[in-house]
Amino acid sequence: MKWKNKFLFITLLILSLHCSVFYSSERNLVDTNFPIQNKSLSYELIGWDDELDRRRVTFLLSALQNSKKFKSVQHYAQIKSDLHVQIILESSPKFKFFMGESSEPVSYMAERAPGRFSIYLINRFLAVSTFFVIPDIDYDDDHIVFRTMKSGKMISELRYPIESYRIFGWVSVMLMWADDSDEWKTILTEKVNEYLGDIKHEI
Repeated sequence: MKWKNKFLFITLLILSLHCSVFYSSERNLVDTNFPIQNKSLSYELIGWDDELDRRRVTFLLSALQNSKKFKSVQHYAQIKSDLHVQIILESSPKFKFFMGESSEPVSYMAERAPGRFSIYLINRFLAVSTFFVIPDIDYDDDHIVFRTMKSGKMISELRYPIESYRIFGWVSVMLMWADDSDEWKTILTEKVNEYLGDIKHEI
């Protein structure tokens, strides 16, 4: 019976640490049925440093390539292009106590968002002390900025929210059916389509 109890304990622990992601920003469907631009586009990535962010930016680049709105889309170091876009991730403070190393000094995070930082610490303490019966909730208010330049001059700077909640604990197990973890490719493709729709008259 002991091994059964150990197996049950390990199973319950794994389930309790399951993380669900819920996207909270507005999702807009944009008509991209507009003429192809006979222009080359180069891109530059800024702020996509974390492993998860690097995986997500591949969805953005793939969407730009697959949009077929430009005659070529390449990294800025490879070509001299008609248009240049800086794809910038404005990332919110990432609090990761007990769940891995933080990407920023703790003091810096506390200075950027002291109120949110205090709430986060209280939530994390309650989550750990109750073995995640009270869920651990992380809010990411990240934004993507597309800064477009032509002939060395900025012609557009557009900012799109990609806010989400990450929930650890028993609640996340019950909400697995609504998890958006596998939706990021679709969500980020929609952001690229929004960007293309917003700049079609400027390029």
